[in-house]
Amino acid sequence: MVRFVLPISLLLALGTGVSAECVACPNCDYERISIEQGDACINFWTCSGDTITCTYPSVANPGTWNNCSYSASTGWALADGPSEICFSGAGANAKCEAPNNPYNNAIPGCTASYGLINGTNGQLL
Repeated sequence: MVRFVLPISLLLALGTGVSAECVACPNCDYERISIEQGDACINFWTCSGDTITCTYPSVANPGTWNNCSYSASTGWALADGPSEICFSGAGANAKCEAPNNPYNNAIPGCTASYGLINGTNGQLL
């Protein structure tokens, strides 16, 4: 009986190690607020189906937002949004920690429908 304990426990340890990869919005876009402040950064994101939309304050049009959408069907490349402002692709994050990861490839699916980040440079201008 003791002979089987080690091999079975080893198989269980190896077999339960799930490696998840989440998709994250770029922290900031390419729209510069100022040299001192840097670029506009994410305020919130939404997720529906296989698409995440990352929302940043607009510098060119104060009081409005820029939306950058990325989709699993495009390999997480930019699917919709101004290419001069949005990054060309969403980022991968192996840690899958909320609230920064709208989509989990292991599920596959949205981790939530909405996430508020509202960090530095993320407020309406």
